[in-house]
Amino acid sequence: MNEPAKLMWWQGSVVPSGDSALTLANHSLHYGLCVFEGISAFPSAEGGHHVFRLEEHMTRFAESCRLVGISLAQSPAELAAACHATLTANGLRRAYLRPIAFLGDGVLGLAAPGAEAQVAVLAFDVSSFDSVIRAQRPRLTLSSVARLSPHAFPTKAKVSAGYLGSRTAWTDARQRGYDDALLLDDTGFVAECTVQNVFGVRGRTLLVPDSPAALDGITVDSVIEIAAGLGYEVDRSPLAAADLAACDALCVASTAGGVRPVQCLDDTVFDTDNAVVAEIVRDYRQAELGLLPGHERWAARP
Repeated sequence: MNEPAKLMWWQGSVVPSGDSALTLANHSLHYGLCVFEGISAFPSAEGGHHVFRLEEHMTRFAESCRLVGISLAQSPAELAAACHATLTANGLRRAYLRPIAFLGDGVLGLAAPGAEAQVAVLAFDVSSFDSVIRAQRPRLTLSSVARLSPHAFPTKAKVSAGYLGSRTAWTDARQRGYDDALLLDDTGFVAECTVQNVFGVRGRTLLVPDSPAALDGITVDSVIEIAAGLGYEVDRSPLAAADLAACDALCVASTAGGVRPVQCLDDTVFDTDNAVVAEIVRDYRQAELGLLPGHERWAARP
């Protein structure tokens, strides 16, 4: 998923990818002020595409911009239309979308509040992605790197500057033979993994960490609604790492990876064939495809 599709949406028009003519004087390159989203598109039964929970992603995108003090000329509905236009122009059905908003050239120094963002939507062909990523059962390690404090950073904004700590934790985890790292917040409770939310399963109850340091994940929000519909209890509260280690099963949840059972957290091994997890993974997958009864609204069509 390294190369974007040939066409992107840029400032109101579909143009060849790379035509934005950014320079090394770009403000967001210097200050990490780049808001983004990751969104999944799937083939629809009618032969076109639909985008999973597009409205919620575009609402979070706009909110992230507000939280970091940049303004958007486009409404969430206009940006949703831009996502559809990018997919249609590239002829993509199974794809990963990356809307980004950033400040451009000529703004060295801290930008004035309310400066207007430049906006693009990139698309990536991930038609062969699921069979590789979705089949993985990640191995986690508890990181010594803490998730950024909400007292120091707008943790509810999905912005590039917030991922430096995540990258540091992920790099360390990989060097020690793990797939990802679990981060605590600055109070010692579970926040999230580096780019994924996490939740545990104990009996028929889902344990979902509630930390002000964690991004409000749309995938884990979907899981909570699906689990409730299946009759499972959901306990959303501050959790220690030991609370997750005591679970029968542990899962990570993200747009790109979906819902995946975890093999282990350091030396604690989990049941990757847990029946509750299997039901949630099944229904989440059906929801992504627009096939889960009662959740058709999550599949946004052009």
